[in-house]
Amino acid sequence: MSSSSNLSVFVVGGTGLIGSALLEMMATKKAPGIDCVGWCNSKKGVKLTSGGEETTSWKGEVKFNDDYVASCAAGTSICIADCSASEAVSDNYATWLAKGWHVATPNKKVNSGPLDRYQRCIDASNSEGGGKWYVEATIGAGLPVVSTFRTLKATGDEIRNVRGIFSGTMSFLFNEWDGKSPFSEVVASAKEKGYTEPDPRDDLNGMDVARKVVIAARESGLMISLEDVSVESLVPKELEDVSAEEFMKRFGEGDASMSEKATKAEANGNVLRFVGGVDVGAKEAYVRLAEFPKSHPFAGLSGADNILEIETMRYGPEGSSTPLIIRGPGAGAAVTAAGVYGDIIALAKAR
Repeated sequence: MSSSSNLSVFVVGGTGLIGSALLEMMATKKAPGIDCVGWCNSKKGVKLTSGGEETTSWKGEVKFNDDYVASCAAGTSICIADCSASEAVSDNYATWLAKGWHVATPNKKVNSGPLDRYQRCIDASNSEGGGKWYVEATIGAGLPVVSTFRTLKATGDEIRNVRGIFSGTMSFLFNEWDGKSPFSEVVASAKEKGYTEPDPRDDLNGMDVARKVVIAARESGLMISLEDVSVESLVPKELEDVSAEEFMKRFGEGDASMSEKATKAEANGNVLRFVGGVDVGAKEAYVRLAEFPKSHPFAGLSGADNILEIETMRYGPEGSSTPLIIRGPGAGAAVTAAGVYGDIIALAKAR
């Protein structure tokens, strides 16, 4: 139940890893001026009241809608915390923003998706009475990446280059691999431990990194699409369309090629890292396997850490400075939920 002056938060994807972590965080670390009024998943909606929970099961193709959310919020200021990865849910952002509802999300579908949909959301948010759209958790989970981009631009800085290790999974693989053991064994071990997607090709093909590169580019002022990113996939073409089981059985066929690349890097005094980047001036964006000196910050990561190197007019050679570095855990339900909750708290304070 929400006070009329409080921000009412409705969580979409409330039983997923991130959504459930957010709900627990909001219940145990309650912030002033914020009420969680309900949540939903693909099967049901739950309205949270002073007397407990009221559950509504969706029937057929009917899922939650704006009327249901509004009934949970009882006329107060509404924030949708979209913790799903759904295209269908994100298609509603522009409509929600246009009518003054706010959105806080780790869902990358809109801010890395088609430019026309992205622009509709920007326009809706900037319109008179438009809601605010918070996306901190779309890069680096809870790391202050998007907010840093926006602070740099708001204070008159100009972003020149961004590059980094955007994927916790790919960071883990290349931090663990010694370059001598079969790379496929490292992938198989990581899969067994739950560090990769159920089908590791979803990590190895570079598309998750490419989406984050698109977000970084747009936040830097370069309006590109996913199709504009040059992606070097680590999935052999002959294994792109086979079953996940066959892929795992045959991925070792490429071990010799990977070992050759690692041997070459070692001979140059370097290590291999799977990176994404954008050169704003050249209007180029990429995802690739690259060599870095062992003294480089990208070479010294541990676990599944993310790291971004941001070169701007102030931070970098132009400003007689080193680039700005952001580093830390870039994956995990708890840190991602914290990123979303941080956005919600910032929104509540800014209203």
